[in-house]
Amino acid sequence: MVEAAEAFRELSFLLAIAVVSHFAVRRFRQSTLIGEIGLGIILGPSVVGYLWNFQFDETLIKLFAALGSIFLLFLIGLESDFRAIYTRKNVSVAFGGVLLPLVFGFLIAFFMVPGGNVGLNGNQFMMAMFVGATLTATSTAIAASILLELRLMRDDVAQTIMGAAVVDDILGLLVLSIVVGMSRGSVNVLDIALLMAVAVAFILIAIVVGVYFFSKIVVRIQIAGMRVGLKHGGFIIALAIAFLYSFVAEVIGLSMIVGAFLAGTMFSSTPLRDDFTEGAGYLGAVFIPIFFISLGLQVHLQDVAAAPTLLLFAVVLGAVAIATKVVGCYVPARLSKLTRHQAVAVGWGMTPRGEVGLIVASTALSAQVIGNALFSVVVLVMIVVSIVPTPFFKKALAAVAKEREAEASGAGSV
Repeated sequence: MVEAAEAFRELSFLLAIAVVSHFAVRRFRQSTLIGEIGLGIILGPSVVGYLWNFQFDETLIKLFAALGSIFLLFLIGLESDFRAIYTRKNVSVAFGGVLLPLVFGFLIAFFMVPGGNVGLNGNQFMMAMFVGATLTATSTAIAASILLELRLMRDDVAQTIMGAAVVDDILGLLVLSIVVGMSRGSVNVLDIALLMAVAVAFILIAIVVGVYFFSKIVVRIQIAGMRVGLKHGGFIIALAIAFLYSFVAEVIGLSMIVGAFLAGTMFSSTPLRDDFTEGAGYLGAVFIPIFFISLGLQVHLQDVAAAPTLLLFAVVLGAVAIATKVVGCYVPARLSKLTRHQAVAVGWGMTPRGEVGLIVASTALSAQVIGNALFSVVVLVMIVVSIVPTPFFKKALAAVAKEREAEASGAGSV
């Protein structure tokens, strides 16, 4: 059990150093999440932990990171219109962004990874399937943090990215369930169909119950609280609902961030949205940086250096992870009648990986389908493809903004 003194020490250090990293990356006009992930790599077992045998409490970091991801996705939900998320366009973008990375990730892993990097319970096919699965799911948190930072969560591009990313998460976890079943020697079609049905049912029920019941209850609680001098009653209940949805999502086999996102969407059309955004923003300022730092803490560069045969594979995997997401999402976005600049922005916005890819890699390691060196390579690639797309994504969003300005000026001159 983590002692209180240790928790306070690590929290104070992480928050202070995170702010320092924010100032550092701002000098280069980059997103703060790049500094946070890079800081995690430096503080983790690759540099500081290796040189001075220093490490953070794993349980504490996981807890803080989980809270950070929940607050971030709750904030994103507050900025999202759920009616614009689950559309045919978003499903097609998500499907393209899952299928292409899965196929190409499998192929390069099957032909490029030496057999010595396969775990005790795996084979070359199993290992390649897991590697392909790590490339499927988009990191909703990373893409959304950039959209929040640029105040573009209400834009059509943002709605497409967020909607597709949620569907993408479900498809990615569905792929994971198939691969896990294969690693255990069986694929139960009924179980897979049941997982998909439960996921869709959870999303629909969560939205309906949230919009027509929970949101109204929270608004009434907030009004009643204001009458007796309780300013935050509604907000506290809203957070309780967010944690409840996150819990239910985890129990049924989805990611907790899906539940947090759905909880946020139920309040996006209420008069309390701005107040809740402010309150969750303060909590997010504390825990969201730790979420991104935790990604860097999981990188072990020494394991990668000890397996030079995997270095070329790491470079190719990174390139494939980026190219397949951009192309796989760009094509259906264009077919859905988005402009070229908008489709490019969607492609880059769907490219970052992170928490879900790391979950898949961790599952493969714990199932002994992949070895430690290959695990570290995959984690490092997940971090790289979470960082590299950021400037391209911002550039694509800037192009979309210029396109809108040109259209507006043209319409105004008519």
